[in-house]
Order: sequence, then structure tokens, then C-alpha cells
Amino acid sequence: MSTDLSAYMLKVAKGDKAAFRFIANSLGYKMHATAIKILGSSHSEDAEDVVQISLIKVWQSAPNWVNKGSVEGYIHKIVFSTCIDFFRRYKSAEEFKDNYSNLEIINNNYTTSELRKMLLKNIQKLPQDQGEAILLHYFSGYKQREVSRILKKSDKATESLIIRARKKLKTILPKNILEEFLDV
Repeated sequence: MSTDLSAYMLKVAKGDKAAFRFIANSLGYKMHATAIKILGSSHSEDAEDVVQISLIKVWQSAPNWVNKGSVEGYIHKIVFSTCIDFFRRYKSAEEFKDNYSNLEIINNNYTTSELRKMLLKNIQKLPQDQGEAILLHYFSGYKQREVSRILKKSDKATESLIIRARKKLKTILPKNILEEFLDV
């Protein structure tokens, strides 16, 4: 994003509603796209709810925001954690299937939703910078160079983060999850 959102976020931290609207308008589409990728394409309405809840969290947490990383990365983390909260609301797969009957069933009797939950749970266990790189690259669809810019790291460092994260995930997750979501 060509505009530096940090200046706007500092204004949001002081209660500036216009700056908040600017950030929401600038990143709203990306937030929704990220939520859809994490929750699944059959959960468009839920993704809208996730975006609304995430925006509330951004507003409420703005006074505590520290200008160390990018605003995009910060907001992406909020969307991610809100999606995880959504999954936690549906503790059993049966409850999730009852509410969302159009889930695609894939091998080993796992639903796409269950595989996505497993992947996200394990991404949370990665070191923070690796998890952010994987989420931005695979779930938000950013190119590696854009991930580097968002994380304020060199292209080589970002490439290394993604490679290390994928290697770690390969050791702990079934191959079908990695193929389904990370094109491994």
C-alpha cells in the first residue's frame, strides 16, 4: 500500500474517527478476502461478521498499538485471531456441519473446515514472524515481495521465513492438509 498507514493508525490511537474510516476503507477488502480464505468460501456472511468484529478490535486496541511493524500486518493478525475465535465457537465438527451443510468433504473423512482448523492451529504454534509470513502469503494472497514490505524484512529473509514455516508444518501436519491449503 503506497500510503503509510502508520500515521493514520497513530491518529486512530487518539480517537480520530476519520483516520479509522480511512484505514477501514483501505484494508476492508483485504480483511474480507483474508477471512474468506481462512473460513472458506462458503462462509461469506461469517467473513463479513469477522471483518466487523476485527474492526471493532482495531478501534479498541489502537491506543495500545506500537509502531513497530506494518499496520497491515497488525490488522491481519487481528483478522486471523477473530477467525480462530469463530472456529472455537463451533467446537465440534458435527455442530459446524449442522450450521454449514454445504462443506466439501475430502479424504480421510475430514471436512475442509476441519483441515483448515488443523492448519490454523499449527500456524499459531509457529514463531510469530513465520506464522505472519505464511498467513500473508498463502491466506491473504500477497506475493513474497509484498510480504517482505509488510513485515519490513528483506526478500531473502521473507523467503527464509516461508521455507522454515513450511518445513515445520510438513513435520507436524498430514500431507493432504499442506496440499489443500499451501500447494505443497
